[in-house]
Amino acid sequence: MYGTRPVPGAFDKQLDAFLNTRFAPSTSRVAPTFREITICYAYMCSYAYGCSEKSSRPAQVLTRRCMRYLPDQMRVEPALSEFAMDLLAIRRQAGERFSPVTTAVLDEFRPDGPVRKSM
Repeated sequence: MYGTRPVPGAFDKQLDAFLNTRFAPSTSRVAPTFREITICYAYMCSYAYGCSEKSSRPAQVLTRRCMRYLPDQMRVEPALSEFAMDLLAIRRQAGERFSPVTTAVLDEFRPDGPVRKSM
């Protein structure tokens, strides 16, 4: 067994489970009411560009750290989510016409079409 290599992809499920867990351990001194969690879908969130908790895949984050649940004075201004930008890019590729402002935004952020090719 010494010197053998693991089969590629054998640990993907365990790695995904480890990476998706982003909440405080149960031994925390923080009261349970402050350890509430939510699922973060940064791809669909309009606050993701200014969020410190975002990740490339859906993840569990503490509610008190999620930009959506912060008081208004602590939030960043909402913007178009990555999902919304991709939907607009797909519609533009299909030949739909947009206003000059929307076209300018797409030219800046999605010049080559959507980031995620399949939805």
